[in-house]
This record gives sequence, structure tokens and C-alpha cells, in this order.
Amino acid sequence: MNLNAPLPKRCSILIVGAGIQGLSLAFNLAERGVRDILVLDAGYWQGGASGRNGTLIRGAFSSVEWTRFFAYSNQLWHGLSRRLGENVMYSMRGYSMIGERTATAELLHRTREVHRECGIDSQLLAPAQLRRVLPALAHERVSAALHLPGSGVAPHHAAMHAYHKACERLGVTLRYRTPVAAIDRSAGRVSGVRVGEQRIDADVVVLAGGANSNALAQMAGVPLEGYPMRLEAMALEPTRPLIGPAVALLDRLCYMHQTARGEVVGGAEVAERPQDTLNADVPVMAATAKAYMEMFPQLGQARILRQWAGLVHISPDFGPLLGAHPALPGLFVSAGWCYGHAGAPAAGELLARAIVEGTVDERMKPFAVERFVQGRPVVEPGIVLSHFE
Repeated sequence: MNLNAPLPKRCSILIVGAGIQGLSLAFNLAERGVRDILVLDAGYWQGGASGRNGTLIRGAFSSVEWTRFFAYSNQLWHGLSRRLGENVMYSMRGYSMIGERTATAELLHRTREVHRECGIDSQLLAPAQLRRVLPALAHERVSAALHLPGSGVAPHHAAMHAYHKACERLGVTLRYRTPVAAIDRSAGRVSGVRVGEQRIDADVVVLAGGANSNALAQMAGVPLEGYPMRLEAMALEPTRPLIGPAVALLDRLCYMHQTARGEVVGGAEVAERPQDTLNADVPVMAATAKAYMEMFPQLGQARILRQWAGLVHISPDFGPLLGAHPALPGLFVSAGWCYGHAGAPAAGELLARAIVEGTVDERMKPFAVERFVQGRPVVEPGIVLSHFE
């Protein structure tokens, strides 16, 4: 990755954003034989949300649309190391969704029916089963638990490294610290971008810029739903093994898992106005610490090692915006990702297929960029995020 090498004057496909979404798309395009792929990123290596997330891989949700998409992505994670030729360190340790309120228990029972309809292996755990899966949990607080044995975690640094190496091996040109200054149109379609004074012609431009998605859409002169949102997480000092699977505490908007080093990593969401800043704050730290201490009392004495924030792009229904932009031929979008790490393998494959073959997979169709103006939002009640009213 030579930052001083001259940029090409043209490319077949130009991807703006070199996080895990941009890299997954570039890899899938190159794997399909596309050449002259250029990926530009304004920031540094892993400087965006792809280097700041919780690393959880969740293979099913509470709606049919989200479940079918993320189940496919989870399936791809299982074989991703072999496919990329690098170890993504995926660990299929399971994922447990915990409900405390009666309403949440009812949601988990409905969710199990969705999983059955979609052919997903999930199980509502009886109290004795839950004690075996999560012995350190405060079981007296739990009303229901739904377990996904085929899900797990994958460290973002390993996944990003693997995609980066695979892209380089396939001849993709990657450039960090290279901001796009403008997106050009010609004859009613996208025609390229400008980096400083240089113009780069492109047949296709893809916006995969995470929290910068709205600004990039403005450069292209097209509308894009959503807004940047700050998410926060923290890591505790290493402790002995307490938590086997990844965990979502649905009523507390909290997610967590324990790393191989013994650190418990995760975060909780609090209702706040969306903020375009990387500053961490005390309310989120306090909410996370409270959830940890009440639901896993043995963590009460653990010290907080670090707390950090990351920025994502959130759509009105919290689902991805994936596919061709209807207002400008040649422009494609991969935005709206609050579960972008988990969804990257499927998003890259299905979007590459749409670009190269012109066909939109059924699992991708519900997340079309234009779904809000068409009155077709996707309702997903099982996400671990706060809705700003």
C-alpha cells in the first residue's frame, strides 16, 4: 500500500470507503473477475467503525428480512478464513438473547417462530439449560433466553487484515488518507470522482463511507436517508472465563462477550440525540457498568480498562441501505450499517452480484435505498440500539 504512488486516471469500479464493507465488496468484485477496482478512504487504516466495533456475529434477528440476510452472512463467516486465505479468527461460540420483561419474553417466543420459518437453528433455553450456557448470569432476573448456537464473534482487526490481504492479492488498489473532494456526473449518470485536482473516471461509484454517507451523497447530488450516530463500548480488565457465548441483554440495550484474553467487551445504548463526535461520555459508561454488574454480579469488582466511541450511519428503520441509488445511474450505496461487521460478507457478495450481473438477490431486496419513499420500511424489534424520538 504505497501512499505516494500516483492514482490511476480511470477505473472500472471506484469504492469510496475502505472499511469492512468497502473491502468485502472489492474482494467479491475481484473474485468475479472485475479488474481496475480502486478503493479510496479519507481516514487511516481501521480508523472508522470497522476498527471500533464489538466484533459480534449474530446470525438471526426477530424479523424475516433481517434474519434471512444475516443468517446468510453468518453462513459465509463460517468459511471466510478459507476463502480469503487469511485467519479471520471467527469463533462459533454461540449468541444468547436475554429478556427480563414479560413483553421481551413474548418477543423472543415470536422470534423463535421466525427462526423456525427461516430454517434457523435456535433454542428457547429452559432455566437448567441457561445455567449451563451462562452460569454466571443473574438468573433470577431472566424471563426468557433464546440461544443461537451457530453465531459467535470475530475480532475486527483479524477480519480487516484478511480482507485487505485478499484484496491486494487480487489486484485491488487500496488508498487510505485519500479523501474524495467531489463526485462527478455526465450524461445523466455518475462519471467519476475528484481527489484534490485530479479527476478519476469510473464506470461505477459505490458509496461505502460509513458515518460520512450523507456528505458523500450530497457530493453526488442525491438524497440519502439517515444520519451519523455515535455508539460506545468499553473493555474490562481480564478476569477468569465467565461468559461463553456472545450476549444481548435486550431490555438494557446492551451487548457483550468475553475475549480470549479475558476482557469483557461490549456496550449499552442510552437515549440521546445523535452526535457526530468520537467523544465518549459518562452516561453510556454508567449504563454499561450497571448492566454488567446487575446481570453478571461477579463483574462488579472488575475495573474498566478503556472506553471508546465510534460513528456509524443509521437509517430510519436501522436497517442497511444496500443497492443502486434510484436517482443516479451508476451510483451504488452500502450505508445505514449498525451491524455492518456481522453483515459484511453477505453485503459484499450480494452487492457485487447486483453490480456485475444486474440482479438483486431476494435477501437484499428489502434493504433497497428507495424503500422509505416507497413506504416500505423494515420493522426489526430485536436490535440492541436506542431509537431517538
